[in-house]
Amino acid sequence: MSETTHLPAIETLLESHRGRLLAFLRLSMSATLARRVAPEDILQETLLEATRKLDRFELRDASSFYAWLVAIARFKLAEAERALRAHKRAREEPLELDPAQSGTSPSAGAMRAERDGRLRAALDELPSAQSEALRLRYLEGVSLAEAAARMQRSEAALKALVTRAFATLASRLAESR
Repeated sequence: MSETTHLPAIETLLESHRGRLLAFLRLSMSATLARRVAPEDILQETLLEATRKLDRFELRDASSFYAWLVAIARFKLAEAERALRAHKRAREEPLELDPAQSGTSPSAGAMRAERDGRLRAALDELPSAQSEALRLRYLEGVSLAEAAARMQRSEAALKALVTRAFATLASRLAESR
């Protein structure tokens, strides 16, 4: 079977993780980087890199592919942060996205940045255990059992913690409107 036969399956697999990976990137980016680089751009770089390195991926369990994508996304974020710092040190013009190239209007970009900022602020205000539980389960895609083990809690306790975190997050986001 040729490599091109696998292409639609690979695209489908990557597409199935796009939304959650984009949410991870939006919440993981520093505010400074988020003002200069669209999370969609880093997502695109992440998916491209994953496609290039697909032959190196080793399946361990159902969540290992998403965890692998998150690791690549973290690397791409770190690269972007380093490039931003180097750019600042060089005292060149600030990195700006051309709205025409990004496919996002300036007003849509501003609304997205405002929404992401509110979400990031609400997450930062959560108690640390709640924030950690959400990060592990929904941004890093860690299984319930693994997240519970990392946080030294039972699975039932972690489920309750996540439920409280979502309730707290929802009320804080409602208040910030």
